[in-house]
Amino acid sequence: MGCLFCWTVMLESIKRTKAPFYVQFELTERCNNKCYFCYNPLGHISGKELTLSKIKSILDELSDLGVFRINFNGGEPLVRDDFKDIVSYASSLGFELHMNTNSTLVTDDIAEFVSCHMKSVCTSILHSDRKTHDEMTGRVGAYDDAIRGIKTWRKHNVKVEVNVCTSTENYKDMYNIARLASDLDCYALCSTRYILNSKENVSHLLGKKETMELIDTLLKVKEDFPNISDVSLPGPVPYCEVDKEYYEKLRILNIPCQYGYGLARISPVGKVTPCTISDDVMGDLTLQSFKEIWNSSNWGKYESLCHIPNNCRACDDVKRCKGGCVVYDESILKCGLPIDTKKWKA
Repeated sequence: MGCLFCWTVMLESIKRTKAPFYVQFELTERCNNKCYFCYNPLGHISGKELTLSKIKSILDELSDLGVFRINFNGGEPLVRDDFKDIVSYASSLGFELHMNTNSTLVTDDIAEFVSCHMKSVCTSILHSDRKTHDEMTGRVGAYDDAIRGIKTWRKHNVKVEVNVCTSTENYKDMYNIARLASDLDCYALCSTRYILNSKENVSHLLGKKETMELIDTLLKVKEDFPNISDVSLPGPVPYCEVDKEYYEKLRILNIPCQYGYGLARISPVGKVTPCTISDDVMGDLTLQSFKEIWNSSNWGKYESLCHIPNNCRACDDVKRCKGGCVVYDESILKCGLPIDTKKWKA
């Protein structure tokens, strides 16, 4: 594919691919949980869910363009009655398939079906304490349902990756969550720092001290639980948010952001944005083809790096850091709050 970045003295542009490497395809906003931190709650976007026929048409387009991977998410994908039809069709087109699910609705029948089309799924454990997990998901019984679901996936040889939306409520419990994930035979543990969705929840954001403590805990998890083969930060942390001795640690844990060049999200109503948490609509699949949207001039601002501050582009560590998670900062600024890190200083 070739190098995706053009590096000069200052990072000036991104070369976008002819198609996204992978697409986050949200099948619905509906969900049986009510997590306070959800970036995609019911009613967040207006419009009707895409029909099965329209979803198949979009999948045809993505296949023709050469998209490699589809990650189905929501909401909760399993609430759709036509879930099996969608997955079967996508599988027939040759995509590598994956799914984000809270695992509370999975049955033996669904797990056996999914095992024929996906190697793994991603699910959430928010706390090792049943009561706290249920409080964070907004539903009594969610913890027991999730544990049962994970066991069901593993019974049918579906690998399970655990993602923890990490906030001040649960970052100190990360090691206990990892132990639980290990006991449940989960192969991966991801920590995604809570992204601010309301000014009222600012106390849930991790500060510098908490973030560094989290990093140390994740590295200890890598050492202590060998059956968890992958430990990562998919919402990458900018180096300038932590002390310098943590830079090398972030090189181990961070998954680089592909915002604007290698990733696209399709919302449940067909809107296309640069990532799952972005509200910057690039186009509407009920009115345009995916190819038209991906090739539109709307993406030009990302090619010219409007989303990466000048301080980042001139930083010696930009090749590895790439500015961290774009929408993490955007969400804070959107709530009218300041960001006190080197990348945003004048």
